[in-house]
Amino acid sequence: MSPDEKKNILRERQQFRSLPPQRQQDLRDKYQTWRKLSPEQQNHIKNDVLPRWKQLPPQRQRAIQQRLGVLKSMPESARNRYLDNPEFTRGMNDEDRATLRDLSHLHVGGSPDPPSE
Repeated sequence: MSPDEKKNILRERQQFRSLPPQRQQDLRDKYQTWRKLSPEQQNHIKNDVLPRWKQLPPQRQRAIQQRLGVLKSMPESARNRYLDNPEFTRGMNDEDRATLRDLSHLHVGGSPDPPSE
């Protein structure tokens, strides 16, 4: 590992430790969710979902985030019923619905954080 890589790791650890305990736990949970994904799923998120998310205007991101908050702790079957319900996705275009579906299966409730590697 290069000296610069070591510096970055130390800096990131210090930043993590300075976060409030709840935020630290949220990040640990996201990391565990990420690790459970297959390499194909991780690539789909990195190469398709995150770039699409970053290009969305803030208003559309908020609309997706609000719905993710509703779906966050639901079991898979209930989440799918909501995602298939036109009332739940009213006002969303096909791209937004696809993004919502992808993110909902990661059990996230806010904007996706890019994985740190």
